[in-house]
Amino acid sequence: MPTRRKFLQSGLGALGWGLAAKSGLATSRAIPSPPLFSGQSPILSVPTSPQSVLVDGLPFAPWFYGDDFVDPQSIPFHVSFSGSLPAPSEDVDVAIVGGGISGLTTAYLLRRHHPVLFELRPRYGGNALGERWRGTSYSLGSAYVIEPDPGTFPYRLYRRLGLSHLKRRSFPPDPMEVGGVFREDYWTGAGFGTAEAQAFRRYAEVVTGVSETEYPEIPLSPDPVLAEAVRELDRSDFRTNLELRMGMPLTPFLAAGIQAYFYSSFGVGMEQISAAAGWNFVAAEEYGRWVFPGGNAALAWALWRELREAAACRPPLAPSLHRTSARVVDVRRVGSRVHVTWVDETSAVRTLRARQVVMAGSKHVCKYVLHDLPALDPPKYAAMQQLETSAYLVANVLLNAPIERDFYDLFLIGDTTFPMTSGAFESASRPVDVLSGHYARDANLPRGVLTFFWPLPYPAARFSLLLNDPWQHYASLFVPKLHAALATLNVPASAVRQIRMARWGHAMPIASPGLIADGVTDELRRPFQDLIHFANQDNWALPAIENSLADAETVANLIDAEL
Repeated sequence: MPTRRKFLQSGLGALGWGLAAKSGLATSRAIPSPPLFSGQSPILSVPTSPQSVLVDGLPFAPWFYGDDFVDPQSIPFHVSFSGSLPAPSEDVDVAIVGGGISGLTTAYLLRRHHPVLFELRPRYGGNALGERWRGTSYSLGSAYVIEPDPGTFPYRLYRRLGLSHLKRRSFPPDPMEVGGVFREDYWTGAGFGTAEAQAFRRYAEVVTGVSETEYPEIPLSPDPVLAEAVRELDRSDFRTNLELRMGMPLTPFLAAGIQAYFYSSFGVGMEQISAAAGWNFVAAEEYGRWVFPGGNAALAWALWRELREAAACRPPLAPSLHRTSARVVDVRRVGSRVHVTWVDETSAVRTLRARQVVMAGSKHVCKYVLHDLPALDPPKYAAMQQLETSAYLVANVLLNAPIERDFYDLFLIGDTTFPMTSGAFESASRPVDVLSGHYARDANLPRGVLTFFWPLPYPAARFSLLLNDPWQHYASLFVPKLHAALATLNVPASAVRQIRMARWGHAMPIASPGLIADGVTDELRRPFQDLIHFANQDNWALPAIENSLADAETVANLIDAEL
């Protein structure tokens, strides 16, 4: 039987040519949405008529979701913990710090060991949180997965969790907005002139070649030859490698389309992303995406559901397994065990003792939590210091009207003034694409949700999310962008029921050139003091669900063998 890559030989996914758009998008059908639980569910139920405040005539929810702290002093880990560490009051086999997809998956795989799962927020899910409004679940961040190969761990996991029958498939090419016009033929280069058309054709040939014969597997293949090929590719940035393969420079519209994809997928431009990471994403998109109701919040919800059921079966007098609103402030090895200290929702400081610990949060957090890391493991600390992250915003627009066009992801190009550098983007900050947040819902309802992704690919971005009334600043910036997008989609502004903004300060690890080749990712993944392990998408500096799952499986297998 031919492999997926051999079967899809046209190579037209990410580049388009206008062919896959009409045949690849699934037709509307009934897809059941997951039910909701109260409490810690990753999917929050939004009132039918949510309270709003007006900004330039449009109704907004009055604050951010996601990273919803109210002032810089309340940001976790920006202020060091200075309290005393109490003696352990509990003994457990496994403690997992971080309740995003990596932590949830690790806990699910180790559920027979009754792991204790810590999460800073009131809800599990990390940046795969979601909401549900009037029958439609939508994402606050992480939105889709790459269609998995049959038999792989992601494929088996989605099936086991009951998600595979909830999915709706989406295939590039994605439509593009140019000059206020919705265009499905963008990736043909039609109407842009002879030089652009030639560049688009050459790009199609290059993507086809990479996807079929040179796809860079990350995590690295056990084959040393294939692994070394990825390391060599990792030494270059994506744009340099692409133009070398094409034998020509990128033309303005082709460059704008690719850059919009990189801003949306990586949080920074293609010049800042390793060729290995860039091709890992671009070539994977060739074979389609699975979209669940609520985006990847559906995955978080399904894992959370399974963990709730496992917790109900824990032994009598066993400690509680779910610890939300719990800020872990210190993790240290003491003898043959690891002490985990946290501040609970009542501000009480508590400590437990674990046989094995998994750090499933961002390295940006881990480096502050691991006791005396700079002195005890300088190479690991240096690797964490070298890893950079990118901030972004998401704005979900709840509409009392349907969206006539059936699309998944619409990129907002405008024209050749599309900002191609971080400096240009800072001067003209804007969303770069909009998803149909209702794309995979279970019914054809007379309303819709538009999910705008707004990358912030410049160094000062985090400060703009914290200082000088950031909510008002971004709400005011968003209004004209929303009016333009609604006009493109023929949706009246009067249909907007509410705009709900979510901010993510350190959400996306930046896959900079050389991190894999120079061994930085090896240091990020390596266990600390034998008993403390790491499972997170930033182990490989890739902002991908698939990497979260891969590292969760690796770490869970290792711990399961030890226990």
